Amino acid sequence: MYDQMPQPEYLLLNPSTYDDSSEDGISSSAQYKYQTTEGSLQSHNPLTISRPIFYASVLLVSLSILNGALLPFTLPKYKNASLTQPELNMLPYPTQGIGLDRASKVIPHHPTWSRSWPSNITRLSQKLKNAVYGDGVQVFISVEDSSIFRFRAPTSRSNSINCAVTWAAPPSLSARTNDLHTKGDISEIEVWSIISPKILADTASPTVKNINFNELSWNTRPIRGELLGTLDMSAKPNSTTVEFGCPDDEEDLVIEMRCLRVACEVKFKQVHMVPMMGFELIRKD
Repeated sequence: MYDQMPQPEYLLLNPSTYDDSSEDGISSSAQYKYQTTEGSLQSHNPLTISRPIFYASVLLVSLSILNGALLPFTLPKYKNASLTQPELNMLPYPTQGIGLDRASKVIPHHPTWSRSWPSNITRLSQKLKNAVYGDGVQVFISVEDSSIFRFRAPTSRSNSINCAVTWAAPPSLSARTNDLHTKGDISEIEVWSIISPKILADTASPTVKNINFNELSWNTRPIRGELLGTLDMSAKPNSTTVEFGCPDDEEDLVIEMRCLRVACEVKFKQVHMVPMMGFELIRKD
């Protein structure tokens, strides 16, 4: 009955409302951005941060230049100054000996030894009982053969009363290894003390000083005392007996060496040369 009016496709908006709100939004956002940018520029201004550093750098450079300019005037003054000994003693010195009292406990102490080389050597043979080999450098030790050594008591700064007999083996790569000839088990070589020569009718007061190494044989061999210890001649680089009492400074020590094991044999020449090889009497220094 009634014809409907056609609706417009687009509706007009209120320009005042839209314009005011949009202008206010644009102006407020622009103002916020401006304030934020201005604040960030003020807070990140490099001149405000580096100004104290700049002044400090200028001050340090000025002091360095001043010190350098004063050096030619101050150095000659101290160079020509002469201090007396009391004035030097009054100067503060650091203590350079801190901890030295504990150094002996920290550093391991290795004892040193005084050594004595045999002055006389001779051989005695049980097979050839009347054979006299005389004083020399030849050492021959077996079950049936003994070697007699005479040692002078080594001196000691510590006045140690203990001595020991040691065997120094030749170095492995030394040519002296060819001078040492061994057979069988040489791990136990007995060391006996000699207390007296063979007591004869014409001997008034027999002592080890009366032993003549050029006249000794098996039948005239001296009298043994106690067993001082054993040596392992297969040990490297050396072997030492247990410690025993040293003779007096004016006395000599005479010992006899023989093999304990069967089929044991040792033969070499004890020559005092480098590298060392042979038997020595040692004493703690």
